[in-house]
Parts: sequence; C-alpha cells; structure tokens
Amino acid sequence: MNTVKHQCLEIFQQETKMPNPLYHQNWSQSLIRQFYCLLNSDIHPQEKIAQILAMMGEAYNLDNIVLLRIESSVCQIYNSWGVRDQKWLENFVYQQCFPLINCIKQHQVYQFCQGDAILTNSREIIPAQKVKPKGQFNCCILSLPLYLNQQFFGYLILETEQAERVFNQEEIDGLEIVNYQITIAIQQIQWIEKIKLIELENKKLQSSSDHKSDYLSHVSHELRTPLSGILGFSKMLKQEIYGTLNEKQKEYVNGIRVSGEHLLALVNDFLDLSKIEANKEELFLETVAVEDICLAAISIVQPKANEQKLDLILNLSDQVDFCTVDQRKIKQILINLLSNAIKFTEKGSVTLQVEKVDNLLTFSVIDTGIGIKEEDQKKLFQPFQQIHSNLSRKHKGTGLGLALSRKLAQLHQGNLTLRSEYGQGSCFTLALPLQK
Repeated sequence: MNTVKHQCLEIFQQETKMPNPLYHQNWSQSLIRQFYCLLNSDIHPQEKIAQILAMMGEAYNLDNIVLLRIESSVCQIYNSWGVRDQKWLENFVYQQCFPLINCIKQHQVYQFCQGDAILTNSREIIPAQKVKPKGQFNCCILSLPLYLNQQFFGYLILETEQAERVFNQEEIDGLEIVNYQITIAIQQIQWIEKIKLIELENKKLQSSSDHKSDYLSHVSHELRTPLSGILGFSKMLKQEIYGTLNEKQKEYVNGIRVSGEHLLALVNDFLDLSKIEANKEELFLETVAVEDICLAAISIVQPKANEQKLDLILNLSDQVDFCTVDQRKIKQILINLLSNAIKFTEKGSVTLQVEKVDNLLTFSVIDTGIGIKEEDQKKLFQPFQQIHSNLSRKHKGTGLGLALSRKLAQLHQGNLTLRSEYGQGSCFTLALPLQK
C-alpha cells in the first residue's frame, strides 16, 4: 500500500516529462481509476473503505484520516486511517477542537490552517472569517461533507502535521471524486445490512410458517381417526345392523353421516394444503393415458350429474394420448372442478375438454351454470372463499377445493385459471407443461 503513489509517479515520469498541472491531473486520474477498480472488486465494502483511506493517506502525504458519521449532531467515528494516538482522536472529534460543527457554512468543504478557515462554495475557494479553535493544532485540516441519497451523512476529514500545507483546487476536486466513491462503498454496506435483515426476517417467517404447518398437519391427522370412527358407526346405524330405527332416527343418522363426510373432506383438503405450503408434498410422477384419468374422474361425479339431469361430456382431442403426472393429484383436481361445475349448474351440460395447446396439455371444465361475478373471481382461489348464491347455500363446500387445486397445479409447474361471465357459465382450465 505504501508504494501506490510511487508506482503512479514512476509510470508517468517514464512516459513523459509533463508540465506540473498536467502531470498532477493524470496522476489524480490514475489514482481515481484504482479506486474505481477497488469498488468493483469482490472485497467486502468495509474493507474497500479502509483501503481507499489508506491509498488516500499515502498518495496525499497525510497523517490522519477520519470518516465521521454525524446524526442528530452526534459524532461517531465510522472509519479511520493513520490514527496512532487515541487520546488525540478523542480530543479531535468528541471535544470538537476544530470548527467543524460550528462552522458558519455547515456541510461545506473547508480548510483549517493555523486558525484560518477557508470555505469552498460552488467549487470556488473563498476566504471566511477568522475562527479561533479551543485547542491549538499546528496542522492543516481539510473537511469534505458526505451525502447519501442527497441526505447528509457526515464528514471525511484529512489531517496533516504540515501546518503550511494548503490543498489547492485541483487536489480538492480530485478528493471530492474520491469522497463520492466512499459514499458508494457506504451504500453497499447499508444494502448488505438490509439484505441480511430481510434474510433474517424471512428465516423467522419461514420458521413460523413451518411450525404452523406442522401443527395444522398434526391436528388434521388427529381429527381423521375420530371422524373415521363416527362415519363407521353412522354407517352401521343406517344399515340397522343392531336394530331397526324409526324415521326420525334415520334422519338424524343420515345427518351425522353427511356432516361427518363434509368435515372429513375439509380435514383432508386442509392437510394437503398444509403439506404443500410446508414444501412437504411430493409428486409421484408416472406416464398414464389421459383418457383413463378423465374417465376415472367422470365416473366419480356421474351419479350427481344424473341426479341433476345434466349432460356430462368428455371431449378428447385426437392429439392427446399420454401424460407424465401424479395421477392421484390430477384426478383430485378434475374431480373438484367437475363437482363444482355440477354443483353450480341447474340445467344444461358440463364438458371436460382436453387438448394440446403449444407445449401445454389443457383440461377445460366448461359448464352452462350461473357463472361468477368479476369481484368474486378475484378471491375464488383463496382458502375458505366461496361465492354467495342460492346454490352455494344449498350445496355446502369446504372452501379449500379451488385453492388446493391451484396449488397442486403449480406443484406440477402448471396453473389453474378461470374464464367466466355472470349468468353465462364458467370455464376452469388446468394447464400442464408437456414432459419431453
């Protein structure tokens, strides 16, 4: 580090014997280029600042450099170079033995030489009033303000024991450029600190989310066992294995069964959703015939469609043959979409249309039902959101089906979208990328 200035001097002296002003200009530009390369290196910003201060100290024959952070009129030493006497530094900074804070024109570049304050304004050195410091310093001090995002940060203070030394305008111009480069390094430090804080908060949130998901998963598992027992007992009562029931008892038993099945469906959906959010849901991919998946899903919902006298149609494109998916999860999505379509369609038809579109395999469930209002479409894929209508009150749902279906689609690197017009029906489209 001690050879920085000498290296620069040797290079330019070897190239040409320049007039002094031109020589100084090229020497200063070379130093600034070194600072620029340093800023773009992989070194930690704190180390960059330390190296810049060291290079400045050697290049300009300084004794001490202090980088001050001033906030609410409180001085803090942000970084320093060359300071060997801590007592001197404390006297220099904390007792304000130089006219830094009390300077007539604060936040300006100024020099202090044996009590004479020289301020620079608009890159022009102008004399100011005589300032008498509290302590006598037989030295020359140059103070440069630092700004971050147009906000005052503090001062870069250069000190040399050569009391007769005066920084000329060319030197001050070069130092102001270096000063700006220091602010870039300080900004880098602040960005790193912000990123670390964000990462820490993300870890905390992720940990909290994982604990929540684990808790909900545990609760869901615990609920399944008694629910299965309730459904089993209600089935035995309905079949009158242990004696006949009167009509009122049959009605209550059927109510227990229906409510138990609804609650079990809610628990199952909630458990699946918790697994996905906790990144614990796994895909078991296999190559299967698309037609088999569609027919299996249709067979599950066919009785309900027949009960409502709806036409349930499968429209399979000739281009569609096989796909590589988690068969159970895709079937789960299709059953949910078909069930919803049947639930909200009083007359007409429900169509499952499958085709290839570009590099996607699309499953579209199209109904002639009530349609969905635009304001309801925005919240439909959120958990526990249901549209309000006579049909939704008639057919109770878990409120998790569409949210879970979209999550399962995204787990396949696909998506689930909706196109609907109120009173004209709806079309839910499951789009999956074709496996090459």
